Amino acid sequence: MTDDVDSRANGQGDRERSASGKATAKEETRTKAELAYEAHYKRAREAQMIKEMASKSHKDKVREFNEKLSKLSEHHDIPKVGPG
Repeated sequence: MTDDVDSRANGQGDRERSASGKATAKEETRTKAELAYEAHYKRAREAQMIKEMASKSHKDKVREFNEKLSKLSEHHDIPKVGPG
């Protein structure tokens, strides 16, 4: 009981450990630097993706897709099913 009170006083009330002493899903095991890096990486990657998407028009995207399809073998064609 006193351990619960002490952990709450230390600001660690929501952290839990399993019986083996390993961190459970509720406990954050990454450092502040790791969290900051991940957040920065996500923002940078999103900006890069948006820039790439905006750089191509719909016409260019369709042209690239058609070129990709023309390079595939007939094995990838949709087979006819049924009469006709």
